Amino acid sequence: MNLFQASLPDARLWRNILTAISTLVEEADFNTSPEGIKLRSMDPSHVAMVDFEWPKSAFEKFTCSEMNKIRVNIGNMLKLLKRAKSDETLEMSYDDSTKKLGLLLKGKITKRFTLPTLESVEEEAPTPKITFNSKVKMTTESLRDVIEDAQSISDNVRLETTVDKFLVSTSTELSSANMEIEKGSEAMLEMDIREPSKATFNLNYLANIIRAGSGASEIVTMEFSTNMPIKVEFEMPQQGHLLYYLAPRIEAE
Repeated sequence: MNLFQASLPDARLWRNILTAISTLVEEADFNTSPEGIKLRSMDPSHVAMVDFEWPKSAFEKFTCSEMNKIRVNIGNMLKLLKRAKSDETLEMSYDDSTKKLGLLLKGKITKRFTLPTLESVEEEAPTPKITFNSKVKMTTESLRDVIEDAQSISDNVRLETTVDKFLVSTSTELSSANMEIEKGSEAMLEMDIREPSKATFNLNYLANIIRAGSGASEIVTMEFSTNMPIKVEFEMPQQGHLLYYLAPRIEAE
């Protein structure tokens, strides 16, 4: 019995979302309900969390008779969709009798795949309760450029806000990089600074998040406070969201 069915006009969009999720987790529960799909999971080291939600309205067609936890290996699902194209439609269905997820790609060629589901073994991670003092909204392309430039210098990056600037810096004993994005510039779409903030983050985690999210969205919003976790959210259609939380590196002054 199919307890869940959903279809999308662009199969590549779902592939890009899976790629963004897979940057942190290998296996995860997709929670389906009559309202849509949700996923929230910590990475194995508990340094970062991904939180994804797509409402029913974001799908071309969506039916779900009851709440389900569908746990899949994200990497295996990506392998089946790695050659998905934007002009191909994607239909997904979950058969409760076989415990398998069906994928149907329709384009010039019709392709059918089945994927085994896994036993759910984790409780859903709670949403962090954090007060953010700085909010920066940018084009994903601009942020990716800045972060990748920083990655050529060090493994850690310092993010800082002033009243009218967003500062990204990184350094080693031999090299350093300092980048500024001013309020009102072409790359900066919005700044809301309640209080100037600064925090240091693992650059490998942050770069992977930005790189993966850039395939799913052109707009990214970051919220953080001094020495607190950062929230990185990628703008999604139909009031859906794809966001991450990343713990800071606390360094001695």
